[in-house]
Amino acid sequence: MRVFLLIIFFCFLPCLLLAQQSSLCGTVHSSRSQPVTGAHIKLFSNTTTLTTVSDADGHYCFKKINSGKYTVLVTSVGYREAREQLELEAQESAKVDFKLKRRMYEEEITVVTASRTIKELEDVSVPVSVIPDSEIEMSGSTRLRDILIEQTGLNVVSDHGNGIQMQGFDPDYTLIMIDNQPVIGRTAGTLDLDRITIGDVQQIEIVKGPSSALWGSDALAGVINIITKKGVQPFKWDMTGRFGSHDSYDGSTNLSFNQEKLSGQFFANTSGSGGYDMDTTSIAPTKPSFQSYTFSGRLNYDLSKKIALGVDSRFYREDVSYPQQLEIDESLYRINGDEYQQNYNITPELSVRLNDRQLFEATAFLSRFESETELNYQEDGSLYNRSTFDQQLNKYELKSSTFWSKTHTTIIGAGLNHEELLGGNYKGTPTFNSYFAFGQHEWELSKQLSFTAGFRFDAHSEYASQFSPKFSGLYRPNDFIHLRASLGGGYKAPEFRQLFLDFTNAQVGYSVFGSSTVVEGVERLQAEGVIEELLINPENIGEIEAERSFAYNVGVDLFPLDGMQLRINAFRNNVQDLIDTQRIAVRQNGQSVFSYFNLNRIYTQGIETELRYRPAFNDNLQLSLGYQYLDARRQITREFDDVVDGRVVTVTKKDYIPMLNRSKHTTNAKIYYTFEEPGIESSLRVQYRGRYWFADYNNNNQAEDNEYALSANTPNSDIDNFWEKAIVNFSLAKTFYDRYRLQAGIDNLTNFQSPQFMPYNPGRTFYAQLNIQLY
Repeated sequence: MRVFLLIIFFCFLPCLLLAQQSSLCGTVHSSRSQPVTGAHIKLFSNTTTLTTVSDADGHYCFKKINSGKYTVLVTSVGYREAREQLELEAQESAKVDFKLKRRMYEEEITVVTASRTIKELEDVSVPVSVIPDSEIEMSGSTRLRDILIEQTGLNVVSDHGNGIQMQGFDPDYTLIMIDNQPVIGRTAGTLDLDRITIGDVQQIEIVKGPSSALWGSDALAGVINIITKKGVQPFKWDMTGRFGSHDSYDGSTNLSFNQEKLSGQFFANTSGSGGYDMDTTSIAPTKPSFQSYTFSGRLNYDLSKKIALGVDSRFYREDVSYPQQLEIDESLYRINGDEYQQNYNITPELSVRLNDRQLFEATAFLSRFESETELNYQEDGSLYNRSTFDQQLNKYELKSSTFWSKTHTTIIGAGLNHEELLGGNYKGTPTFNSYFAFGQHEWELSKQLSFTAGFRFDAHSEYASQFSPKFSGLYRPNDFIHLRASLGGGYKAPEFRQLFLDFTNAQVGYSVFGSSTVVEGVERLQAEGVIEELLINPENIGEIEAERSFAYNVGVDLFPLDGMQLRINAFRNNVQDLIDTQRIAVRQNGQSVFSYFNLNRIYTQGIETELRYRPAFNDNLQLSLGYQYLDARRQITREFDDVVDGRVVTVTKKDYIPMLNRSKHTTNAKIYYTFEEPGIESSLRVQYRGRYWFADYNNNNQAEDNEYALSANTPNSDIDNFWEKAIVNFSLAKTFYDRYRLQAGIDNLTNFQSPQFMPYNPGRTFYAQLNIQLY
C-alpha cells in the first residue's frame, strides 16, 4: 500500500508543481499608444532568466514561472529601455504593461571618442554630441566647415584657413581626427576645415573640454572625430553630384561590401570652385579658384573568430591659383600665385579577441602633409618667391581592453610618436619624439550611477613630461533627469613654428623666430645692421613650455516631455603658460621682430544649452535650439606711476581683459519637416553670432566701439539687428523610386556679408544636388 501511494505521488507531482507556477503577460506600447512589435522582454532573477519578444499587437507572455522576486527589462531600437520589479505569488497570473519613451535619436547611437570604448550616447559622462549622417544629408553640407558651423558652441574663425573655435579656444587647441587618427598639416596652428569632405561620413562626434587624458596634445579644448562609413551590407554603391553658385561643384561615389570574412569601403570625391571676390579694391580674390580630390579606402579581413586585420588609407590634394599685386621697392608688380597641398596616410590594424573579456589592438598610423606656394612675375614668368612645408607623423599604439563584467571595463595602452618637419622657413629638419601611456577604468555601480577615471603620461624630446588626469560621473535618478560632471587636465605641446621658425617676410619686412632660433636670428639681423632697437634680450627668453589646462564641466539633461531633451552644460577652463607672441626688437624699416613666450594665463567659462524636440504627435517634425554664453579673458600686466609715501613709484598690476574674436552670445536653430503626401523633406537652419572684439587698433588693451566686429559701430558694418546678421540656410529634397534623391537649397537667404570678418561667407548662394543609389 505504501509503495502504491508513492507511485501515485510521483505521478501527480508535475501536476502539483505546475499548479503552483505563475504567469506574467502584458503589452508593450509607445507613448502614443501604438503597439511596439519585436521588443525584447527579459525576465530574470538570481536563479532564472527568460526572454521573449512582443508580437504584432505588442503582446508578450511568460508561462510556468516559479514564484519569487523578478525584474522585467524591455528594450527596443528607437526607444529608451524600461524595467519593472515585481514579486509573483504562487498560482498568480500577473499583468504588466509598458509604455516606452522614444530616444532622442531614431537609432541607438554609439560613440567611441569620449571613452575610447564603444558606448551608447546616453551612457557617456562627459559633454559629447553627435551629428548623424541623416542630419548631414538633410543639411546638404559637403565640407566639414559647413556642418560644424551649425552646431551649438562652435564658431568658425579665419586665420590661415577656416578653423573651429570651441569653448572659447583658438583652432590650435581642438584635435581633429578621422576614424580615431589625427589630421596633420597645421601650417600656422589652424587646421583648415575645408580640406575635409563629409561625403563618406557616418557620424561626427564632438567632445568638449580637455581630452588629453585619452588623445594627448592638441586636445586641450576638445576633440572632433569624424567616423567614416564601413561596409555593412553585402554590396552598396551610390553616386552624388552637386553644382552651385560661383561655378562650384562637388562629386563623389561610395562603394562598400561585406562578404562573410571580407568587408571594405571605397570613396572618391572631387570638388572645386571658380572663387569669388568681395573686395573690388584688391586684385587678389577673397576666395581663389581651386580644385581638390579625395580618395579613401578600407579593407577588413577576419582571419578567424578571434583575429582580424584591417588597413585604412586616405589621400587628399588641392590646387589653387590666383593673381596678386605686390609693392616691391615702391614699385607695383603683378604676380601669379600657385599653391598645392596634399595629405596621405595609411593605417594598418590588428585586433585579437582572446575571449569575451579580453581584446588587444595594435595600430600604426603613417601620415605625410606637403604644401608649396610659388609666386611668379606675370611679366616674364620669373620666380619671385617659393615656400614649402613638409610634415611627417608616424604613430604606433598598443591598446588592451578588459571587460571584467557588465559593470567594469579597463583599457590600458602605450605608444610612440615620431614627427619631422622640413620647410624653407625652419632651421634644419626639426624632429619630435614622444612616448605615451594611458589608462582608464569605467565602473557602473548601478543603472543609475557610473564613474570613469583615467590618465595619460607623455614624455617628449623637446619639453617636460606631462601628466593628464581625468574623472567623470553620470547619475540618472529617473527618466526625467540625468546629471553629468567631469574634471580633468589637458596640455598643448609647443608646435614646430614656436620652437624652430626662422622667417622674414620679404614684402612687409617683419621677422618671426622660434624660441630656439631667436638668439641666432637676432644676432644675424644685428650683423646685417637692420636692428634699430632691442626691446628684450633674446638670451633671456629660454625654451618655452607646454601649455596646461584644468577644466570643469557640470551638466544636466532634462526630459520634460516624450521626445524632448533639454541639455545644459556649464564649463570653466583655466590655462597657464599660454604661448603667445611678443615684440622683442624694432627694425630700421619700422617693422618688428617677434618671438614666442610663455606669457599669460587665460580662462574661458560659460554655459551651453540645447533643446531637441521631436513631438510625439508628429514624427515628421524635428526641432532644435542652441545657445552659448561665453566669457573668455586673458591676463595682462599693466604698469603705471603712483605716489607712495610721497614718492613716485612704478606699480605693476595684473588684470584680465576680454580675448579677441570671442562672441559672448551665439545661437542656432534648426527645423526639419517631412511633408508625407508629396514626400518632400525640408530643412531651415539659422545661425547667429553676436558682436565681438576684433582688433586692438590703438594697443591700449581696451575695447573701443570701432574695434568690434558685427556691430553698427564698426566701419563697413551698418547692421544692428538680428535678421540682418543671421545666416539662414534652407533646403528641399525629394526621393524618387527609392533610388534617386534630388535636393536643392539656398544658403544665406538674408545675403549677409562681412568680407573683413567672415571671408568664407560669399553671401547668398544656390545649389542643386542629385544622389543615385546604383545598387
